Amino acid sequence: MHTLTTHRRMRLQMPDRTTLALGWVFLLAAAFFTWRSIFAQPLSLHLGESAGESPAYNQLDNAFLHLRLWVAHIPAQLLGPEPLNPARRPAVLAPYIDYALKGEYVYVTWGPAPVLILLVPLHILGFAPSASITMIPFALGGLGFALATLRVLLREIGGSPWWMPALAGLTLMCASVVPYLLVSSDTYFQAVVAGYGFAMAGIWLAVSTIVRRRASMMRLISTSLCFGLATGSRPTLIVTALILAPVYASLRESRSRRSLVGTLGIPFGVCVLLLAAYDQARFGSPLNYGTIDQINGAGGHPILGELGFIPPGLWGYLMTPPRLDVLFPFLSLAPFQPSYPLSLPTSYSRVSEETGGLLTMAPIAIFLIWLPWLWRRHPETLGRLAHVLLAIVIAGIICMLLLSYEFAGTTERYEADYTGLLLFGALAAWLVLSTRTSGRVRRAVRASGAVLAIWSCIAGIALSVQGFQTHDQLWRTLVNAGSPVSTAMAAIVGHPILAEVSAKWANHTTFRGYANLGAIVSGAVVGPGEQIDLTIVSPSSREVVLTAEVHTAPSLTTGKPGEISIAGPAASIETYRFSHEGTVGFPIHVRQGVNRFVFSPATGRGMEVVDIQIGS
Repeated sequence: MHTLTTHRRMRLQMPDRTTLALGWVFLLAAAFFTWRSIFAQPLSLHLGESAGESPAYNQLDNAFLHLRLWVAHIPAQLLGPEPLNPARRPAVLAPYIDYALKGEYVYVTWGPAPVLILLVPLHILGFAPSASITMIPFALGGLGFALATLRVLLREIGGSPWWMPALAGLTLMCASVVPYLLVSSDTYFQAVVAGYGFAMAGIWLAVSTIVRRRASMMRLISTSLCFGLATGSRPTLIVTALILAPVYASLRESRSRRSLVGTLGIPFGVCVLLLAAYDQARFGSPLNYGTIDQINGAGGHPILGELGFIPPGLWGYLMTPPRLDVLFPFLSLAPFQPSYPLSLPTSYSRVSEETGGLLTMAPIAIFLIWLPWLWRRHPETLGRLAHVLLAIVIAGIICMLLLSYEFAGTTERYEADYTGLLLFGALAAWLVLSTRTSGRVRRAVRASGAVLAIWSCIAGIALSVQGFQTHDQLWRTLVNAGSPVSTAMAAIVGHPILAEVSAKWANHTTFRGYANLGAIVSGAVVGPGEQIDLTIVSPSSREVVLTAEVHTAPSLTTGKPGEISIAGPAASIETYRFSHEGTVGFPIHVRQGVNRFVFSPATGRGMEVVDIQIGS
């Protein structure tokens, strides 16, 4: 009898399958996020000038500790009459190209919250961390709170087989845009990751409070503070304050309204007022966080954008398809303009950054269309979280509208502001429909949702491995591992494909269209001792002609022109002579699969090689 009681207690203390599944997802994410972030910048608690840079957030940290808001003071005589004019920008501003200039002072434009919460305490302890140290805690913390929120949601819905929580957790991990953010150590990305981390913490505190129908004063203050800090990282996340409304509604019968208004409203309000005062002190306006005064000239638009920005912005953030590539990871982002079916406003940027639409990169979001129906007709299926889920989704939609309205262009990194919010609603709708339906409908809902979730994970991971080209050995290992897929794609096309052109001074071209599976770099300038790496995928062994337009580069001249060496996959080296500049053909042999060629001047004279193509 004693043994039986002990076994029962052990079973009660063991985590349920949902918790175990989400726990394994978090451990996988911890390993992957840390590994991925290290490739952007090694982990270091003592990053200094010797490391090659002083990150903007480290500079702002140092400024705060010296009780000032600016990070650099540049005398007027060095700035000249028009320092914000790109044509007359002085060289002294080159290190601060993405900062803002007001008068003689240079300011950091990114939200100060992560500096105050993480970097200032570390600095006081004697540390100057690298960007990876800054990003990993916010990325993992945000995902941890997102998975904890999903766990609360799953308990409210109930009835899901173990694989569905696991797949939902993987979707939150991969499709949140956070893995993509870890590709770079730029401060742009650090601010977005910090905003994500604070927002997810606030959401978990909010939904768990609503389920319990009770909360301590400290818990309510923390909920409000998290949304305030999210705003202090990314001003567009001010819309997350909407989530405080259902928290208030769930507790108003058990606590005094004055107490609720104070604990839920004051911390967030103080954060917003401090941020407004911070911007007022720097730029003379509580609504200007530096965009108008950016040194790079990208902030020439008004503080508030234009209504005409919304249609192209929404298209970019919702519909832009990825580009199919012949090399691993087989997907890449593209600018949204080629896919936009309407004409752009005259003041809209024609050179937008890479963007992937939510519905094409994370198509599980399509289940959002069922959430209003469930909320209106069957709110009991969402349990006590019906209202807060709707608030989270509305906050995500408004955030996307704000981004579209304010900026004359789209960029993938901003999608992290709203994607995580919208995924909660989409996953909730999928889980409810897959448990509250029966028969063929249930099987269809589960199967279609699983397919869409798996694609969302694949697309998210594909974006997260961008940038590995700088780590040649690892990149080649991954490309070789994907060689069978690359070869099959070339076989479908029916001819060899110039898959990649890599060089120190590469000439990037405009977008070549979705039908082209090959390189988006047309050529490069190579000096003495330098080379162009060419990757060609062929469906079979054959002879082809590599054509290129060749011009000598006088500024790199050290010898005679007229010779180019091409080293092939068999370690053979062929030297080709040409007697004139212009289009030159070089016969080469390609094997089936992925071939790598090294293209370099055989003489001491540099040259420009452009419009590289493969002929028969």
